[in-house]
Amino acid sequence: MTVLIARELRNGEMAVTGASSLVPVAACLLAQQMHAPDLTLILPSGVVNPRAGRLYRSASDGRWVPGAEAVGSGYDLFEMSENGRLDVMFYGGVQIDKYGNVNLTATGLGQGPGPAFRGPGLANTSFAVVSGRIILFSSSHTTRTFVDRVDYLTAAGHLEGGTSRAEAGITTAGPVVCVTPLVTFDFDEDHRMRVRSVHSGVSDEQVIACTGFDLRAHPPWPRTEPPTADELWTLRHVVDGTGELRAARRSPARRTITSTRRKV
Repeated sequence: MTVLIARELRNGEMAVTGASSLVPVAACLLAQQMHAPDLTLILPSGVVNPRAGRLYRSASDGRWVPGAEAVGSGYDLFEMSENGRLDVMFYGGVQIDKYGNVNLTATGLGQGPGPAFRGPGLANTSFAVVSGRIILFSSSHTTRTFVDRVDYLTAAGHLEGGTSRAEAGITTAGPVVCVTPLVTFDFDEDHRMRVRSVHSGVSDEQVIACTGFDLRAHPPWPRTEPPTADELWTLRHVVDGTGELRAARRSPARRTITSTRRKV
């Protein structure tokens, strides 16, 4: 996933991540090493182009500061966003729907005395509107994550598809790609997700079974170009020398959502 997201980034762009963004941060650092040396990475704490020599699980970790090119503030970040200077924003979600809308708030709303699950709830909704484009990502590809319609709209994707985003007065591109452990999605002319490529070792049938909305284009789908030796070496020895990405993949998912529904 890290390599595939890195390939989407362009030299000279300004990218900002959320707090729980280990993969996007690593992708930005990898892109800087491989093909985009003038990409600017800004962490949510205001750290600009960190050079910590390793990765930390949280993008808000204070250990990113030593070696960084600059340290700004939340005010600086918001000012740049409102002035249209942010080219790329990354979003994951408790739910992501077929139009790239993101739910980071709660699921199961209206189905009981409380939500079935409560998400972190924190998402800068303005970044989804003012950033030049959005790259979506999810470490989970299941029918619970990729749904037909989000239970709660935390960050706007393409809303109802078609021209609905523009009709809402949003002038930026919105989501352009979504990378998961199984596939890379992009969006069709109706701004609906479609399979761009399927990763190595994943079957078309697995993608269909794990996706909670209809995939209009039918298989067979193209295969994802695998990471090159240079990409892997740089990722493992320069960007992530301590193996945080591999450790995060092996460890059980931390519960960032809590059940609040009462048992009857």
